Amino acid sequence: MKKQHNPWIFISFTILTVFNLLVYFAIRAMWSGIVRYTFKAMPYYLLATIIVATLTMMALCIMKKYPKWILFIIIPINLLFLGLDAYIISLTTEATHYFIREFMYGLAFISAVSIVPILWNVIINSRRLHERWVPVVMLIVLFIVGVIWQYDICLINDINTPVVYAVEDTYQIVFTTKAKGEAWVIIDGVEYNDTFAGYRYTEEKIHKVSVPMEVLDKAKKYKIETRAMYLRGPYESLQGKTISQTYNWKGVNLNDGLDYYVLADTHNTQKTPLAAASYFGDKLDFLIAVGDHVSWVDREADLSNFLTLGGNITNGEIPVIYARGNHETKGVMADELHRYVGARDEDYYYTFRIQNIWGIVLDIGEDHADDFVEYCGTSKFDPYREQQTLFLDEVIANAENEYDAEGVEYRIAVSHIPLTVKSKNDYVANIKDAWVERLNQMNITILYSGHQHELWFIDDSFEAGSTLTQVKEYSGKDTNNSTRIMTNTNFPSILVSKRGEAQSLLDPEKVFDTGFIGLAVSVKDNETIMRYTNDHNEIVGDIRSPWFSNIVYGDEIRITNK
Repeated sequence: MKKQHNPWIFISFTILTVFNLLVYFAIRAMWSGIVRYTFKAMPYYLLATIIVATLTMMALCIMKKYPKWILFIIIPINLLFLGLDAYIISLTTEATHYFIREFMYGLAFISAVSIVPILWNVIINSRRLHERWVPVVMLIVLFIVGVIWQYDICLINDINTPVVYAVEDTYQIVFTTKAKGEAWVIIDGVEYNDTFAGYRYTEEKIHKVSVPMEVLDKAKKYKIETRAMYLRGPYESLQGKTISQTYNWKGVNLNDGLDYYVLADTHNTQKTPLAAASYFGDKLDFLIAVGDHVSWVDREADLSNFLTLGGNITNGEIPVIYARGNHETKGVMADELHRYVGARDEDYYYTFRIQNIWGIVLDIGEDHADDFVEYCGTSKFDPYREQQTLFLDEVIANAENEYDAEGVEYRIAVSHIPLTVKSKNDYVANIKDAWVERLNQMNITILYSGHQHELWFIDDSFEAGSTLTQVKEYSGKDTNNSTRIMTNTNFPSILVSKRGEAQSLLDPEKVFDTGFIGLAVSVKDNETIMRYTNDHNEIVGDIRSPWFSNIVYGDEIRITNK
């Protein structure tokens, strides 16, 4: 009878090799000590060595092959790593809890990727050589896929089209990269960084870099550079090569008038809003996004949804004004939204100045009480809204540097939830009144809103306090309970978007990405001309007042600029 080798010595060294891999990776924060006495790549050569040794030993165990000769290689490798690991740990005993935590994460990972091939081998237990390789291939593939997933590694980096938001007197250049890492912007040889407290962000794929408006407007181009971060510890890191992309900057061109597009309530759609916003073609001067561009924010894809849409519309060449919608307050990642859009720190209210254009963006947040059941006790919008009331007072006190500043000729306001009308039992009615009272002092030409998924023009000539009830010509019904109460406003406002094909409520809103209406705005001489346009670049006609049968605007709405 052929003598069988005792597998337990072999299995013991396999366990020891796995142990050394997990310990070595757990102490990666201290690999800089290895670099200090060797060279920069040495920690990664050692990592590759222990990974190959681990996979080899695990594969042989799964195949039930135990060659003695390999122990002459494995034993010195394990002794090397035992000594190396013990030495590094002995120098940094205060980090023991960190090492233990990382070791347990690694143990869970190794267990997860090895259980499938082990079970395969137990169940199949084949004596055929080509079938015995199946669990080995599984092990290797699962290990590679697991590492890529666990540590979010992307070996092929790239820069996605940026969106350039206008906030106060700066442009916030926002973009994502394929790989997590650090990023910066170069304009005329000057470097602008995405930093927190003096340090570049390195563990994110989203980057926001602020640059002075006058610098970018003068330079007419900017370059984004990024470098992937594959592994980062406090004293050592493994990074990819620096890649870059240069973008032209058109900015706002007032030589041929002013043309801009306004959209809201796109709710995850891409194709039809993009088509509608292409109405002006290359003449588009800037874009206003009035919120609810997603239905809620649960994943990175939701956060970057508008970056995709805004980037495709503007190509990173013209400014974007962003207002948060109430749906963008929902979801487990809603608190990360400020990194992806234009914001003043973590707040979504601010003023902006682009050449002779001044604007203000406000954010009601949600329009229910903070104890509304859907908010699960997390909302604190009341104090947030009160902050904005104080902010409006500050803007008025600083009028000579804001809306009354030298050179300002055109003033707009943006709020996702309409401010110039109130609904019955409107929880935020007092806030709307307070804000409108203050906006009345700012010579606002027009306020843009969304939220209702309807197309309304609200004339400031409507009597304050009057009840506005939808008429049959708009709603398609003889009686309708949809009413609004007019605030005491001295400026008009307009609801800008609907996922549909016509203004009338008889045209139901589209569930999928099959129809969209936005607002194309032209400013010429002393007039603002507003036209609703669809995703076929056609002007949507038969626009009328939802509340007065005798008021019909037809193809366009014209107002005199203040």
